[in-house]
Amino acid sequence: MSEQYLSSTMQRGLNAIKALSGHEADGMRPGELAKRMGISQPQATSVIKNLIHAGFAEHCPWDQNKVRLGPALITIANSAQLAINQRAMQLEQDRKNYGAIV
Repeated sequence: MSEQYLSSTMQRGLNAIKALSGHEADGMRPGELAKRMGISQPQATSVIKNLIHAGFAEHCPWDQNKVRLGPALITIANSAQLAINQRAMQLEQDRKNYGAIV
């Protein structure tokens, strides 16, 4: 991929999603996220606000100062898994109907 298409803002958002992954049970404070990502706390706060707006993150119900991954990512993952499963079933049906598919 050409570097000309990379967006530092987009990369920060994607890296924040990766950093938040695995912290759904305890959440993460903006300062913790900033430290993990090597960015300033204001930058982390901006990324968090954008992720929340898109549904990719949410405030933890038990501590509004912490965030965790949000429901939009679960929806995307479930949709991808459903599509994969449907394609696998279709391939199996094609195999039964037409023999081995190479």
